[in-house]
Amino acid sequence: MKTRLVPVSQRHFVSDPFSFLREEIDRLFDKNNMVQGIRPQFEVIENKDGLRVTAELPGLSQNDIDITLVEDVLTISGEKKSESTTEDHTYHITERQYGSFSRSLKLPYEPDQDNVNASFKDGLLTLKIPRPTTVKENVHKIAIQNE
Repeated sequence: MKTRLVPVSQRHFVSDPFSFLREEIDRLFDKNNMVQGIRPQFEVIENKDGLRVTAELPGLSQNDIDITLVEDVLTISGEKKSESTTEDHTYHITERQYGSFSRSLKLPYEPDQDNVNASFKDGLLTLKIPRPTTVKENVHKIAIQNE
């Protein structure tokens, strides 16, 4: 029996074609952030109390970060500025990334904006977004009219 090796990308496609497609679409739409140089990595965890959103933002200070919440859309944006020196210098290798970034997440509910907390330590931004006490029903029933 001849063993055929399948590339990693194809193995992923074979095991879960919808996940593969979703990742490819996300990659396509996230090109804007990649061109600018920085694409923060997110982790979103939900428990009975609400959401915890963590973003990796190495090399930034909290003054470089802007967080906005409009209804149920959370946006984290900012800019990592290049360090410049006044002395003459020659780069042999430069792999560090600089520039602006912006990422938005649609939350599963509209949180109470006054109760959202953010902290920043060691390049990790952590937001605690408590579940609202009352959730607005987002379903509108439409009655069927008799002719």
